[in-house]
Parts: sequence; structure tokens; C-alpha cells
Amino acid sequence: MNKKVNVLYYHRVYGLKDDINLLCVTPTKFEQQMRYLKRNYDILRFEENWDNSDSGGMVVTFDDGYLDNFQYALPILEELEIPATIFVSVGTLENNGELWWDELEKLILCVENCSGTISIEDEKYGCRWDVSTYELRLNCYYAIYYLMKNFADVKVREGWFEQLREQQNVDRYAREHFRTLDRKSCMELAGSRYITIGAHTVSHPSLAKMSTKDQQIEVLSSKDYLEKLLKKEIDMFSYPFGMRETDYNKETVEICKQSGIRKAASTVPGIWTAKCSNYEIPRNIVRNWGISEFQYMIDNYWKTGVRE
Repeated sequence: MNKKVNVLYYHRVYGLKDDINLLCVTPTKFEQQMRYLKRNYDILRFEENWDNSDSGGMVVTFDDGYLDNFQYALPILEELEIPATIFVSVGTLENNGELWWDELEKLILCVENCSGTISIEDEKYGCRWDVSTYELRLNCYYAIYYLMKNFADVKVREGWFEQLREQQNVDRYAREHFRTLDRKSCMELAGSRYITIGAHTVSHPSLAKMSTKDQQIEVLSSKDYLEKLLKKEIDMFSYPFGMRETDYNKETVEICKQSGIRKAASTVPGIWTAKCSNYEIPRNIVRNWGISEFQYMIDNYWKTGVRE
């Protein structure tokens, strides 16, 4: 039998008013989506050997490690007895900070800037932006996001953030609705029989842009941190941003293999078959869809997503 598995990935279960990166699914819609999956499919665990399943099925995963995964997703998953894997970026577990794209949004879009400009001083990528209107602020946000993701290593990115915090007179802190897991909630989440915790690097970089050494640090440090915190082996991983060659490469895959990772998830859309590599598992995004649209998209993923 040609077994197929449709791996879904979420980020947040929360009703955020301005969700400019489309990361949120409201708790109500998430529950509707999970009930639909429960009624219509076998739901497998990410860490299972899918070759041993009778006919394949669905898998639920989350990236990043937002606190709302614990607050809102977990109760729904436990009530419906649905397993899920949550890939945690560990860099904010102890420092009361936001994930970097959220902090960037806070500094660019949520702070009044009297001068009407925002700048980054950098020999190669320095620039100044007019932010006198919301539309211009949004353009500035996406421009700096692009630079941070594709051209700034962790040290450079933090240097740019220091400049922005100083310009905007804002300290580093996590807004209530943008908090990530802390040590206690991560441990409680991992204690659920329905949850598997996987690694997702320390600082959520685009790994393919980094040196081999820096990739090793990101992968191994996140894995080691979670193993010490949770006192269990962590052998599941997902690549930040997750597109082949753009965000991870052959070096990244080899680092995962050597570090003891057994499975690694991409964000390359598609359906898993036995021909897929365990280190490049395709996944399909879920947005804040009502049940009709969710059903349509799941059906569409099955029809169009097979990668031979």
C-alpha cells in the first residue's frame, strides 16, 4: 500500500487583532479544525515510523514555541486526544523577550516616532526609512525583516536591535500577547502524553545563510538545552522558515544527522510518502480558516501535494 501522510504546521492559537505575519488561528477555529481531523482521519505522531501505519493519515505540528500553544492549543488537543509536536526555539525561554520578528514589529509599528524616520547604521546595509505613515512603517518593517532574515547573523541582528531600541526608547520586554514558553510552561507542555517537544534552534535564523560552525551551534545548543530541561532525548527538529536551499541546505541536514536528530521537518509543501527523506519532511501550512475553507484546503493538499 502506498502510504501517505499530510503533515500540517501551525504557529499560534490566539485571536490577535493585527496578525501581519498570518501566524494565528483563533482557539475557536483551531478546535473546529481539530474536530474535523478527528472525525475524518487517523492522526499520527510526528515521531512515529509512518511505514508501520495502516494507511497513513494526518500529523499536527507547531513551530516556534509561543506560550499560547500551552494556554489554548493544549487543552483542545487533550480534550480531543490528538497528538501534536511542538518545535521550540529556545532563545527566549529565559530572557522575557519576544521572537525577533515580533520585537521588530513592536519597535517599528507600535511605537510613535516623533522624528518620522528610522535608521540602521551599518557599513554594508545601513539605511534610513521614512515612517511618517502606517504604510511607510509597514514598508520599513518588511525591509528590515528581509535584511535580518537573509543578511544579518545573530550578533549583527542584535546590534541592529540595540540601535532600534535606543531610537525608539524601548527596553527589551515581552508583550503579554507575544510571550513564548518559559521553562515552567515548556516542562508542563512536555509532560502531556499528547505532546512531543522538538528543537527549532536557539535564535530562529535562516540556517542556510550561516557558516557550518554557526549552524552546528544553533542546532546542537537548542537540542542540548531542551534535553537538560526536560530530561529526555530530543531527536525531532524543524528548520526555521524551512524552505530547501533558501533556509536549510545539505550541511544543515548532515548536522542534524550527526547530532542524533531522527526526523526533521521543512516547510516545503507536499505529502509525505515512503520516498521522502526523514530529514526533509514536507509540511502544509494552516491559516485562520473556517471549517469549510479548512476542509477545502486539506482536500487540496491531498490532491496536489504529492512529491515523488
